[in-house]
Amino acid sequence: MHNKDIKKAIHLLYVPTIFCNMGCSYCYLGDLTNKKIDLKKAVDTLKYTIEKFTKNGYIPYNLSFHGGEVTTLPPKTLAELFEIAKRYYEDFSNEISSLGYKIAPIHIKTNIFNLKPHYENLNRYKISISGSVDLPLKLHEKYRVDKDGNSTLPQILENLKWLANYKHHKKISCVVTKEHLTMIDEFIEDIKYIHYDIGLDMTKFNIMFSFDSNKNREKFSEPIAGAQMLNQDEQVLFYKKIFEAFEGSDLDEGLKNHWFKEFTPEFCCSAVNCGNKFFLVESDGKISSCPRGQSSPEYSYGNIYSDDIETIIQSGWKQIESNENRLSIDDECLSCEYFPYCNLGCTFVRDETQTSKSYTCKLQKQIYKSNPNRYPPYSSDTIKTYVKHYLFRNKITHASRLNIFDNQEKKEFTITPELYEDKNSLSSIINSDNILKSIYSDKLFKLEVDGTFYTLSSQIIKNRRDIIFLTPKSKINLYCHKSIFSINCLAENESNNNLHIMLLRGTHIVYGDEERLKQEHIFDYSLYKNSLIARSSQIDNYYKLDIKFLFLDHKELFLDGIKNNIFFTTKTMREYHYTKHRKNAFYHIQAINLPFANIEFYWMEDNNE
Repeated sequence: MHNKDIKKAIHLLYVPTIFCNMGCSYCYLGDLTNKKIDLKKAVDTLKYTIEKFTKNGYIPYNLSFHGGEVTTLPPKTLAELFEIAKRYYEDFSNEISSLGYKIAPIHIKTNIFNLKPHYENLNRYKISISGSVDLPLKLHEKYRVDKDGNSTLPQILENLKWLANYKHHKKISCVVTKEHLTMIDEFIEDIKYIHYDIGLDMTKFNIMFSFDSNKNREKFSEPIAGAQMLNQDEQVLFYKKIFEAFEGSDLDEGLKNHWFKEFTPEFCCSAVNCGNKFFLVESDGKISSCPRGQSSPEYSYGNIYSDDIETIIQSGWKQIESNENRLSIDDECLSCEYFPYCNLGCTFVRDETQTSKSYTCKLQKQIYKSNPNRYPPYSSDTIKTYVKHYLFRNKITHASRLNIFDNQEKKEFTITPELYEDKNSLSSIINSDNILKSIYSDKLFKLEVDGTFYTLSSQIIKNRRDIIFLTPKSKINLYCHKSIFSINCLAENESNNNLHIMLLRGTHIVYGDEERLKQEHIFDYSLYKNSLIARSSQIDNYYKLDIKFLFLDHKELFLDGIKNNIFFTTKTMREYHYTKHRKNAFYHIQAINLPFANIEFYWMEDNNE
């Protein structure tokens, strides 16, 4: 597949069976987990889904298996599914990498009750395992029972011990309800027990909070005492108790970076519109938003067998937008300095619980305030602008009720209509200027990271973002086209021209008279032409330069969880850009951000992350 045929990356969850061998008291799927397994459909639908999405240019960068419970499938069937996923990653690794994603391991979400028959396949395919276990274990015995109400704990403990020695990626997660808070001391002790005594590394542990779902109410009629959702003050209390117990301990890194990660902007729950990217497909072809949404027709996007792909893709964001317009919004959110981080939280949970803000709002604010470098508060002016765009996109009925776009007391800004004339568009300005065409070319720079090549182009004209992960073990080579030193430079002056590298970090500071909030500048690096040639090898029309040292020399400036942005240009290209800024107002306003070839990256000290 050519890159020009790729439309976008998607996150694909596949549910080969919605049947589950447990009967958890707080399950949001209710009686849906009693549905019988169709083994042939389980395999055939995955094959068909992958083929249909990829043929139409939609590339799953992550393929995970969910349920129900995937381990209720026979080992032979699950091995067939793993083999399909393995071949998919092999066949589309270049496309996934070109979209800026790492090749992920095949992943399953499981209650780990029935792992034993699958030990061989899990090892063979190096499966990433996320297991659901209740803590304290006493509550697991109470709430996570089998279909007949029997305890599953003895088998769970046996599989936790097996998981501790499993050589591939693994972690466990826990759902917290009201009763968990009353047993917080035992909760803490069982984290330690699993980590130290069983030997399962709890660094990647995930904590989730239950919510009161419609399907659960249908199944149990009356709320089960203790299994109800915590209120927001109780969630914060739980968070603080966990922090008191583990801050500064061996599990400090997990506490601060993994345990409460579901409530950060990195997760789907905080997306502006999750329907743009996340798709769950069941074995009967039904497509929904996610494991939560598969229980509700209001979160269905169609069927892979009966609907064309473009209809399904469009249905995703349209359905979420439509659902958002049915829901209310707390007016407090409209002025919240953290609003762009949460975007009201999970649409489905607010729909089920009929709340007007994220059901973990206070907890999220606590997390943001505890990490001011990662989540700095936004200014009131920024929030006003952001909220207008958000409401226009997702809450048009609410925006209309507030008259947020109408009846302005004064005109907020004036822009000459000439800006919108074709001749003054950025693309027209570039195409009419040969030097600008060179500056904005995607042929000048390439980055090679561990054997994968990334074509670098200007961030202000490309329609996708490359985001990569770098570690101290990464091999990092920059390829510079031999023509870069001649752009806007006479031949006799090329030896005085230099490669210019700029690194910015996703921490924000205020710049200039405009008081714009911009990425913080971390370092510049320059290397003159002859020096670059002396330090490079020549491959075709490129100089190949090892730049790993740049990252190692500055690694202490790379903050955990914060994106970095690195740009590549030359002295004379940079000079020409700023000269054009001064001469052409239409170019200035449209190229106000750095236009040079770039790529974004996270720095990770743990190479296994």
